Amino acid sequence: MLTKLIKYDIRSTWRDFTGIFLAILLGVILVPMAMKNFSNELVQLTAGLVAFAIVIAVIAITIINLFKIYNTNVFSKEGYLTMTLPVKTSQILTSKLLVSSMWITLTGIVSIIGMIIFTLIITPMGLDQLWIGFRALTEQLDGMTIPTLILLALVIILSITKEVAKLFLACTVAHLKFMTKWRIPLGIFTYFVLSWIESFLFQITGDILFSVSGRFEELAQQLQSMAGSATPQEFLGLFNGALGIGVIYSLLLIAGFSALTIWLLNHKLDLD
Repeated sequence: MLTKLIKYDIRSTWRDFTGIFLAILLGVILVPMAMKNFSNELVQLTAGLVAFAIVIAVIAITIINLFKIYNTNVFSKEGYLTMTLPVKTSQILTSKLLVSSMWITLTGIVSIIGMIIFTLIITPMGLDQLWIGFRALTEQLDGMTIPTLILLALVIILSITKEVAKLFLACTVAHLKFMTKWRIPLGIFTYFVLSWIESFLFQITGDILFSVSGRFEELAQQLQSMAGSATPQEFLGLFNGALGIGVIYSLLLIAGFSALTIWLLNHKLDLD
């Protein structure tokens, strides 16, 4: 049933996001091509700012669109049908988390591709030069980049999913039974409160770990000494460890945000 829910969520949203992707690509292609023949540096700088603004605006629209989708599918009249399906609330939330994270990830990928296209049109640098630089870096790291790239991709995707789970929780809090007005301000306020709590817990956890180990100063000295003598492989190993911690951190927060959202949907749901 989860697969069917995912297919339904994709079918109900793909048109909107296809339009967003086309807007990104057209913006970063047409704007620099129109401005390329102008020698005025101010005009070219303006074109770059316009292209960057297009990407930022599209990402913002994507987040707002996902927020509307969640509200419509859960808290509107359509929510009566969604929440009365013979499936668990956890499956409904999982489907929306996966699909929303997928669209945001794809939006980021298309944005990066768009900025690369923009750069290649504006500057004479070719793809071959970029590829040569990338190959030189991977050869210097002696094949250790694949695990790093996998971990980095996991951290990015899980961080996106964490933020989506936080957004869904904030939206759910805004629809508590006792709330009939000021739901949008409450949702925004809840999101920032959750972000503050997350930062506070992260800081407290770090302080506890360092105090328990009692080796904060020693660790700082080791890292400082490594800065002058460590090989790229040693730095990469340390970076991989940090990424691994980031993966665990995101998974725990996703589980926490999702569990609280599911509990609120099961016990405090207030459909319009």
